[in-house]
Parts: sequence; C-alpha cells; structure tokens
Amino acid sequence: MTISDLVNGARQRLIQAGISANLATLDAEVLARRVLGWDTARFLSDRHEDATTSFLLNYEHYVARRMRREPISYIIGTREFWNLDFEVTPDVLIPRPETELIIEEALDILKGQHDSRSLLMDVGTGSGVLAIVLARELPAARVVATDVSAGALSVARRNAERHGVADRITFVETSFLDGLEETADVIVSNPPYVPAVSAPGLTPEVLDYEPSVAVFGGADGLDGLRRVLGDSVARLVPDGWLVVEFGYGQEDAVKSIVKGLPALSLVKIRADLQDIPRTAVVRKHA
Repeated sequence: MTISDLVNGARQRLIQAGISANLATLDAEVLARRVLGWDTARFLSDRHEDATTSFLLNYEHYVARRMRREPISYIIGTREFWNLDFEVTPDVLIPRPETELIIEEALDILKGQHDSRSLLMDVGTGSGVLAIVLARELPAARVVATDVSAGALSVARRNAERHGVADRITFVETSFLDGLEETADVIVSNPPYVPAVSAPGLTPEVLDYEPSVAVFGGADGLDGLRRVLGDSVARLVPDGWLVVEFGYGQEDAVKSIVKGLPALSLVKIRADLQDIPRTAVVRKHA
C-alpha cells in the first residue's frame, strides 16, 4: 500500500467524521507530511512510494486524533501567523488570519515612528502572536503582554524566545489590565467575544478543544470588549490608540460602548476578507 493510498483513505474517514471535503483533503496531506518530514514538493513527487510500517502507525495516530475533531494546529503543535510559525497548545486560542488586521492597523498608526520608544500593550496575549509580531516589526518598542492563564503565558514566552524578542516583552499574569500602572501609546487586544448562548452552534474543534476563557465573552459576548475599552481609558496616553477585534454582529454594540466612554472616540471599523466588520480602531482624546 502506498502513502497516497493511506492519505486517500484518511481523507474519506475525516469526511465521515464530519469534516468538509476540502479541509479533509488538506488535513490528510498535512498530517502525512508531518509524519514524513516532507515539504509539499516532496510529497507530490514521492507520495506513490510504499508506506512503511512506521509511517502507518504514526499516521494512524494523528488521523485518529483529527477524527475526534481535535484541531490540526494542536496535533502538529504550530500555527502560521504573519508568515511566522508559532507554537500552539490547548492552553491558547489558535490564531486566526483575521487577527492580522490588528497588526496592520497598529503598524499604520505607528508608521514613521519605528525609532521611537513606544510602549505597546497586548491584552489577553494567548500564544503571544500580537505582542511578538509587533515587537519584531517595531524594534525600538517595548511591549507588555497580559493573560489570566499561566499556561498561555508559558506558551507566549517560548514563542517570544523562538522569534528573538523575549528581551523586549514583559509578560504579566493578570486579568485584562488589572494592576498595571504604565500608560501605553497603543493597546491591542483580541478578547473573548463569543456569546455563551452561541456555544451549541460552535464546531467541536472550538467547543471541545480551545480554552473557553479565550472564547466566551459572557452572556452577550461583550464582557471582554467592555473591559478592554473601559480599561484603556486609564492605560492609554493622551492621543493613544486602541485596536481591538470583535465578533460577527457586534459592530453596533462596539459603537455604543465607545460612545458611552467620553474619553474615547471610534476612528474606524475594519472589515475582514469576508466583508464582516471585525476590528475597531479607537483613540483617546488628548
């Protein structure tokens, strides 16, 4: 039996487990390449080789985990974000592509200030992707990254070491911005924003595997957003900026929350590639 035969069989089993055909095709190949240590080009050229017993046993273990709907990022232990590989574990939310909008907006705000000694804060850092990418893109900046989860902070610290910015990021175990005294030029955050009532509609990958503290934002999904927006009033310098992600259908609520905070003004709402309003850019008055 060839490697290709086993991969095709795994694809069918993943589809039977409830995974879409396109994703099952991708996942079956990714898991095979992970076991083999091959890149895509090697897989395409050599996939018709006979499968070894070692490959069969290791591949079956991975496929069985994916059939239980464990996210593939947890199985292989990494996720790409901003063209960088980050370690991910069940202690952290798996980074999504739309969160890169936060990076784009923060860099646009700080454009031309790369030599300044800006202080940035990343609220609910998780795997550390926002803090780490910003530290890499802004070599003179300092970053404070918070998370309530000690496990998440351990992952974030390892990622910071991996990408060479651990010396410029201070990781703090706290809820949102509790206990911090410094003021930041820019605050970024991807807080939990899924309403608790939406849980039954989530995929098993999210509901059964990703940390609930990083997913759910209370009954209406807005608890985390309220905290980040409210805390930013005290933790931003005058004319400072907040860039925050929010969920589907929450645009009006975000506008209302900002309107209720006289120190803040909503500058713009950015939509993702599916044209879903996703990122709010907010500024503190001078």
